[in-house]
Amino acid sequence: MADVVPEAKKSFLVQRFAKIPLGQPPGSLHVIGYSVAGEETVCQIPELNVCFDIGRSPHFALTSDIVCITHGHMDHIAGLPYYLSQRYFQGMKPGTVIVPQELAGSVDRLLRCWRDVERQATPYKLIGLAAGQAHAVRRDFLIRAFATHHGGVSLGYALVSVREKLKPEYNGTPGPQLAQMRKQGVEIQYRVEVPLVAFTGDTAYGEVFSNPDVVNAQTLITEITFFDPAHKTKAKAGRHLHLDGFADVVASLKNDAIVITHVTRRTGIRRARQMLRKRIGEERMKNIHFLMDFEGAADEGEVENVGPPPADTAE
Repeated sequence: MADVVPEAKKSFLVQRFAKIPLGQPPGSLHVIGYSVAGEETVCQIPELNVCFDIGRSPHFALTSDIVCITHGHMDHIAGLPYYLSQRYFQGMKPGTVIVPQELAGSVDRLLRCWRDVERQATPYKLIGLAAGQAHAVRRDFLIRAFATHHGGVSLGYALVSVREKLKPEYNGTPGPQLAQMRKQGVEIQYRVEVPLVAFTGDTAYGEVFSNPDVVNAQTLITEITFFDPAHKTKAKAGRHLHLDGFADVVASLKNDAIVITHVTRRTGIRRARQMLRKRIGEERMKNIHFLMDFEGAADEGEVENVGPPPADTAE
């Protein structure tokens, strides 16, 4: 009789990742990632070549040239040395890492220590930003930082499309004449900024939800860690968003889509979704997605929200 091989148990350390098609036109952008409170947060926008936070540096994140780190908690930044080392090992261009300005020195020292440990001169570009400052990726695309409320040093980031449009008074003017005016120094265009994606990272309720980039982004990715009324004290202690806070601001948000991240395992996605629907109504739920909601999902990139029971600590 053949030996019976016990069925392998599913490990929370092995995950597939969510993939949500969004953007205008629909499907022009995707949010790929994983986010569970206290475990790991990594969200990639592959079409814009950017990752928000790096989690444990899953393989897909290596393809983004830019990583925007919101704050220094391990579940958001632990994989950073691996991300940079693997890109170097695979012959990719050095990664660009954007961090809150106050963390730049510490992160630089950390990465230099890893160079010594690995005995490998891993290259990288480190950029520190303060709230309101921007990094110009290209002439038509920038990343702008905004203040969040997670305690200590924390930032969110907006991916902004920059466009030049002809001033209305010059509509119908022949091309050669416009070219001549430009040579003469006449400003014939004006600048238009369109926030495509805003990512809050971990944050409590506050002024961040009145920031124009957050309010007007086509896609907003925001945490709601806690949903149960009994967890309001945990939300306050950990400087996280509670359902009550989101319910207060959602009517003012003008986003085409909102993606919810960082839900605690104490509640679970199904119950969190039901509680949110009850608070804000079925109509408002139509453009809201939970990153880790895989109920009935058929896409191979999507996973169940499985894992160990939560520890009795604030995420």
